[in-house]
Amino acid sequence: MDKKYIKPYKTDYTIYTISNCKYCNLLCNDIKSKKYIINCDKYLISLRERDNFYKYIHKYTIKPYIYFPMVFKEGVFIGGYKEYLDSKSHIKSLK
Repeated sequence: MDKKYIKPYKTDYTIYTISNCKYCNLLCNDIKSKKYIINCDKYLISLRERDNFYKYIHKYTIKPYIYFPMVFKEGVFIGGYKEYLDSKSHIKSLK
């Protein structure tokens, strides 16, 4: 099961997206630094594939997360678009 899925990269951003997703597009356009974009359409074709993908990604998200986009920074799960914006504003406030 694990060989066909791509795990989050330990460097830069890893973004799991699906086609025609407004928030996936906004996120990918907002992140100007290096990023790895993984389209997950092929993992969601059937219910079995979808469930297998969610089971796999749960190893990296720690908590169950079934929404797109899924954002990781340097291999650490951030969340979705909203959580990315929250983390971005938190970093700016520290400066």
